[in-house]
Amino acid sequence: MSRATDQPSPPTPPTQLDNDEKRILAECERESLIYRSIPLGLTAFFATQYAMSRNLIKPQGRWIKLGASLFTGYLLGKISYAPTCRNKILTQIPNSNLAYAIRGVEARHESVNSDEQQQQQQQQPQSYMSRKSKDPSEAVVFVPDPVEFDTHTLPVGVNQYGDPIYDTTK
Repeated sequence: MSRATDQPSPPTPPTQLDNDEKRILAECERESLIYRSIPLGLTAFFATQYAMSRNLIKPQGRWIKLGASLFTGYLLGKISYAPTCRNKILTQIPNSNLAYAIRGVEARHESVNSDEQQQQQQQQPQSYMSRKSKDPSEAVVFVPDPVEFDTHTLPVGVNQYGDPIYDTTK
């Protein structure tokens, strides 16, 4: 069996990070260590040590428990800084490949066949409309094709929890 020629090509390998992306990632690494990982790790370490001195935790295996609490605090610090780093990337370098990857949008590269690609994109129906947003925490809304809404599925209101209310009498 042969492959159809109209199938999309396989994904391209990831591109190398540029200097701005490397700089932002290095800042994130350093700030997550200084502001989150070390304080949480030391807090967990001393809390475990205090709990052992008050016999709230049995002191058998003292160094394993202290090491595990230090490592757990370190990991929680790194994980808790991830959203801050994500927002830093999206606000400081919004048009970089890394920002596109975070948004889940394929980066648009200029190529020799840009006229052909534009014609192909115009022929294919788009399933979403893109627009520039300055707020990285803003939700992305995908409108299905076709854009004609069914009158039976339009919400008529919103309940106290923010969920849509539908009119079922039609």
